[in-house]
Amino acid sequence: MSPHARRLAVLVCPLTLLAACGPSGQQRTAQRLDERLLVGLGPDIAAGNAILQPLPDGARVALLGSSPYTADDRALDNQQRDVRAGVVEGLLDPRLMQIQVADTSALPDHEREVRIGNVGRYLEAYGLHATLQPAASQPPGPPGSVPAGLLITINVQCPDRPYRSGYGSGASMPVCD
Repeated sequence: MSPHARRLAVLVCPLTLLAACGPSGQQRTAQRLDERLLVGLGPDIAAGNAILQPLPDGARVALLGSSPYTADDRALDNQQRDVRAGVVEGLLDPRLMQIQVADTSALPDHEREVRIGNVGRYLEAYGLHATLQPAASQPPGPPGSVPAGLLITINVQCPDRPYRSGYGSGASMPVCD
């Protein structure tokens, strides 16, 4: 082996190992989701209106307080500040996500159901109806790890594709990178 080839191998091998040991596409995409949500929800987190909880395969946002989170025209037209807008702005391509809405607050059952329905309608108004999944009776996680509030759990779902490019048939297709 020539000295030039040896030097090249010494430089390339560690980079290859580093790339192989780095986070997977799904993990990187989940980290990107966390970063985007942190930016979108930054003012609400600082004001104590929301909590962002990174998950291995996505994120959980807890909306604090007892607001009914209505889906009226004022909320949809940005005529009033709405913490849900920060969530929507931080989301990824809808084809990469599944979203569940649950309420773990101490409100009466009827009020919790109204809040869940209102947030679902808000997300649907922004074209996220295909991402909504039925909420679990209790969000996953050890006891005490789930904050009390209206929970929006976002799971990253990377498509299983044999190629890495976002294009194959000519149409744009999301990928996790």
